[in-house]
Amino acid sequence: MRKTAPLSGILILLAILSSAIAGDATPAKTTVRLAVVDFRANGAPFHLGAGVAEMVRGRLVGVPGCTVLERTQLAAVAAEHRLALSGLVDERTAVKLGKLVGARYMLLGSVNGLGSVIAISARLVDVETAVALAAFNVSSNDGENGLYAASQTLGENIVMELFGSPAPTPKE
Repeated sequence: MRKTAPLSGILILLAILSSAIAGDATPAKTTVRLAVVDFRANGAPFHLGAGVAEMVRGRLVGVPGCTVLERTQLAAVAAEHRLALSGLVDERTAVKLGKLVGARYMLLGSVNGLGSVIAISARLVDVETAVALAAFNVSSNDGENGLYAASQTLGENIVMELFGSPAPTPKE
């Protein structure tokens, strides 16, 4: 009897650990609510910030498990609470806006002109903790002509960060 007690304890411990590990391997059933604000333009034409953010939003819409909050909803809530939405880079303001619209994450970013190269930088911010969880950098060596491809790559990188797998290609 004495020799089986440690064995049964080990079996119970293994059962607990295996259920915990299996629980981690199962994809989350909840939907991620993501707000993407217009990106700031630094050394690049002003319209590129909004354009890149819109292309990223478009890539994320339709990804299973991801709800992208509409830009007009963000703008309306920002105006109501007198928050600056254009070129939003202050993470405290982003977190406040994210909470007001019910987002779990905010995506903040910038479009940076560096000679003939345009670099896109973005941060995924957890609205609950106000912590930047991930940073992303993609670039276009073809200037504005390569921004669509760079924006799509950025969208894919965000999906990989959030879900651990690539997103299905959207229907066009």
